[in-house]
Amino acid sequence: MHKRNLILLVITIFLIIVGVVFFLLKNKENAPRFISNKNALIWTFNGESWQVNATPPSCPNPLILPAPVDLTLVSGILYPGQERGGDYKPHGGFRFDNNSSNEVNVYTPMDGNLFKAARHLEYGEVQYSLYFINDCGIMYKLDHILELTPKFEAILNNIPMGAEGDSRTTEIQPQVFVAKGEHIATKIGFENFPGGYKDRNIFVDFGLYDLRKINGVYYDDAFRAKHPNINEYGTYAVCWFDYFSNEDKAIVRNLPADGKGGKTSDYCK
Repeated sequence: MHKRNLILLVITIFLIIVGVVFFLLKNKENAPRFISNKNALIWTFNGESWQVNATPPSCPNPLILPAPVDLTLVSGILYPGQERGGDYKPHGGFRFDNNSSNEVNVYTPMDGNLFKAARHLEYGEVQYSLYFINDCGIMYKLDHILELTPKFEAILNNIPMGAEGDSRTTEIQPQVFVAKGEHIATKIGFENFPGGYKDRNIFVDFGLYDLRKINGVYYDDAFRAKHPNINEYGTYAVCWFDYFSNEDKAIVRNLPADGKGGKTSDYCK
C-alpha cells in the first residue's frame, strides 16, 4: 500500500510539472515579441544639435510616408510649428471629433528604432509618447496614446510613471526596432475630458523631424529662452504634410485646422 501511494505521488508530481511547463511554453508563445536593436546608429542631442555616432545611410528620396492614422476618420488637423496651449508645438496632430469613442488605431509610418518614450498622468489618465529614429536621420513622434498594443505596452511598462503633467522621457536601452506599418495603439486622447467634444478629447500628436539639417526657421533669443526645447525639436521639425502621397496631402490640406493657431505654421506653406 505504501509503495502504491508513492507511485501515485510520483505520477501526480510528474503531471503537475508537465502542466506547468506546458503553461509557461504556451504563454511564451503568446507573449509580445520585440527585437532589441543593439546595432542601431545612435543619434543624440548634445544640447545644441543632433549628432550621430557613425555615417548614416541615405534616406529614401523622395521620402513618402503613409499617414499614421486612417485619414477618412480625421475631423481636423493641428498644424505643426505654432504656439498652442501656452507652449510652442513643433509637432501637429489629428483630431477625431466625429468618433463615438477613443478607439483609433495608430501605425508606424516608417521603419525606425524606439529610442525614448514617456508615460505619465494627464487629467488623471495615462498618456504615452513614443519617439522613433530611422538610422538615416528621420525622427517621428507619436503622443497622447491612451492604450497601446501588447508589444508596446510590454516595453513601456518598464519605464517610470510620471506624475500629473510630468512628460519627461526615458531612454529605451537597447533600442527596439519597429517596422513600417506596425500597430502601436488602439486608443488615443482622453476618455473623460469635461468641456471637450462630447466630454472627450480624441486626438493624437504627430511630429516629423529631419535630424540631418536644421530647417532654417529663425527663432530669436527671447523666444528660445521661453521655449527651451526649440534647439532639440523646433529647428529640425518639418511639415509632415509634404511627406505624404499627393492624395493624402490633399486630404490633410482640405481638412479644417483645429486649435487657436489655425493654419498658421512655421513649416507648412
